[in-house]
Amino acid sequence: MSEDKNDVREMSQAQLEEYVKNYKIFIDTCSLVQPNADQFWMNVIPLLKKYNNKIIVPYRVIEELNKLSQKSDKPGVANNAKNTLKVLYQLHSSGFIDIRGEATDSFADNVFQVVFTKFRMTHNLLLITQDNDLAKDILNLNKTGSVNAKPVSAKKINKYGFLSNYKWNTPASDKTDSNKNKALVPDEEKFQLCTTVRKFQNEKITVRQIPKEHEAVYINQGEILLTEKIGDGGEGCVYKTNTNYVAKIYKSDKLTRSKYEKIKLMLSKPVKCEGICYPVAMLKNRYGEFVGYLMPCAKGKELQKSIFIKPLFLKNFPGWKKRDTVELCITILEKIKYLHDRNIIMGDINPCNILVVSPKEVYFVDTDSYQIEDLPCPVGTINYTAPEIQKMNYSDFLRTMGNENFAVATLLFMIMLPGKPPYSQQGGENPIANIVNMDFSYPFGENSNKKTPDGPWRFIWSHLTYNLKEAFYNTFRKDGENSKEEDRLSVDEWLSLFKYYLRLLDSGKFGEQDKMSEELFPTRHKKNPKINYVKCVLCGNETPENQCKNGMCRTCLYDRGEVYKCQKCGKDIIYTNYQKHIKHAPKYDICKDCFDFGNQIKFSPVCVSCGRKFDITNSDYDFYIQKGFDIPKRCPNCRSNRKSSSNNFNPWNNPPAPKPSSSNTPRGSFCFITTAVCEYFGKTDDCDELNKLRNFRDTWLHSQPDGPELIAKYYNTAPLIVSLMKASPKYNEYCQDLWDNYIKKCIELIDKGEFEACKELYCKMFHYTEKITAMEA
Repeated sequence: MSEDKNDVREMSQAQLEEYVKNYKIFIDTCSLVQPNADQFWMNVIPLLKKYNNKIIVPYRVIEELNKLSQKSDKPGVANNAKNTLKVLYQLHSSGFIDIRGEATDSFADNVFQVVFTKFRMTHNLLLITQDNDLAKDILNLNKTGSVNAKPVSAKKINKYGFLSNYKWNTPASDKTDSNKNKALVPDEEKFQLCTTVRKFQNEKITVRQIPKEHEAVYINQGEILLTEKIGDGGEGCVYKTNTNYVAKIYKSDKLTRSKYEKIKLMLSKPVKCEGICYPVAMLKNRYGEFVGYLMPCAKGKELQKSIFIKPLFLKNFPGWKKRDTVELCITILEKIKYLHDRNIIMGDINPCNILVVSPKEVYFVDTDSYQIEDLPCPVGTINYTAPEIQKMNYSDFLRTMGNENFAVATLLFMIMLPGKPPYSQQGGENPIANIVNMDFSYPFGENSNKKTPDGPWRFIWSHLTYNLKEAFYNTFRKDGENSKEEDRLSVDEWLSLFKYYLRLLDSGKFGEQDKMSEELFPTRHKKNPKINYVKCVLCGNETPENQCKNGMCRTCLYDRGEVYKCQKCGKDIIYTNYQKHIKHAPKYDICKDCFDFGNQIKFSPVCVSCGRKFDITNSDYDFYIQKGFDIPKRCPNCRSNRKSSSNNFNPWNNPPAPKPSSSNTPRGSFCFITTAVCEYFGKTDDCDELNKLRNFRDTWLHSQPDGPELIAKYYNTAPLIVSLMKASPKYNEYCQDLWDNYIKKCIELIDKGEFEACKELYCKMFHYTEKITAMEA
């Protein structure tokens, strides 16, 4: 219970701070003398000091207090008034209140009416009063006046010294602020909710002139000049005008009877909300024909092209934290609520039509597409279209509030997980199918379809509040509590969730378990209190200790490292930290694409000696060209036979001295693999081991019946084997194994004159390396 009280206090403190920060605040006599005024001053003074603001006390209020202090027939009232005057004197001396007005002003209530009517054009205004009738009069100003006027508020001091809303004809049980505000929307400001689309015959409107830049358009009050084109869309162009508003002029082929009727209907109600660029007047050409409408000017960055794209997000809004996106959601929800309270359904909740200046300043554009009564919203976006209306023609039906609430939930999800649609997943079907199937991929508790997208999304999801994850899961998951059209959360309910989220962030409570929860793009899952975390020695990010190797996190090990160029094509290759620090593997010389291309057959010529076809790979071809050699005309077998100088070799216990090899003699074939291994152990090209093996190849092995064929086979495949070995993280293991179990023993057999056994062992070694090729390829 105490936690609930703390939450209420935090919410009340946040509300009071919001008013002190952004409003001109006036206070009435009845609030100044009420018993909890002292507690109110204790709550508000630190905020006045923080935001350098003052509470305005009209001079007539001081006059009323003076009169009350002289009431000898009511000593309690007189003493209270005297004490209040003393408090006001101290507050005025300390710079926390301003006394405004003249002695000639009429009674205080009338002062508030006059001042609020005048200054609501330029300021957010709040009146603190305990007088219900005065509060009603002030709040009724919201129903009248200029389109430029800002909304006014009236609150009363409650028993805790904070501000409360007024209740008129409401049950005694508490209600949310949103429900109270909804009750204040008079019926004359609400549109009807319809179920059948109005159809029009002769839909197309023909006009004689479409106004352009530097031409005039007309409203009932007179002429307006189009001064400069600032936008050009599919439906029409937007122009600056010689007023504070901008004009949308439809293209001739987009002028329809339904557009005309919708603008006329929209203008029939006083819809005025700062940031919603709603039509304020119908525009006609010089012939009196409908061509467009006048609306407030918007500014800011498109949500789609800023918040939803990480590099642009960080560029346009540097320094934003999670609280900023939460506050942005609240700002957007409050504008949608304003529309919903008047039975206006947006229909196409499209991030391209929402412009962001700051978390508290947002603009809605293209409002002429909104669904008003029996005139539907004719457009839509797949990701924001509810499952039950996917693939339907938007012009043929009227959306329900349940359809709209799905779009609202999707927008909120894509702000909190910047730009990621809720049904995006690994291995999913097309977006429409995923939405229709309601196959939501983000986990809640033990529930998960194991298809959460790779990347930062699963991290961001884990850091959301439990309540918000529960709401998203139950909305987007099939058979969730809020997944059906009639059960989806309303804007009021989402507002409650996000305001609670903001309170947690601002109080610091949410960051107590994990400070990273306050960041926009966390780099790991939310901390589990039962797991020990360490800082990665490379990136410095915290990560579970059991997911590290040598103090390095998985991301640094497998996704990061040294980037260098492929020696063949110049493409980037990443030498991962895992290869470098854990496996101590050598770098690849070429990228995998070049390696695979090198092993492809370039052509297959016919041997001029035996008439058989043989293959020349891309790597073979490049080798001959680079070395300046002619392309072979004979197969490897015939080439080996031509080079043979002796067929009467007799084995000795000790082989003859090795023949010096000329520069143009291939050093590969039988010794490609052993050369690579010897290099690994730091041996030179003319070391004793290599010389013995080359002599064995060129003399005894070449004279055997199957010798030339074996040599040719080795010559064709050994370079590939060596390349794959060198590219493997296990290269050091392979070299050690080959040396201990094959090459060293082959040398021993040659020294003993056991040439047949050497041949068999070398063949086994070659088969072993072919298995390596199969594993590494």
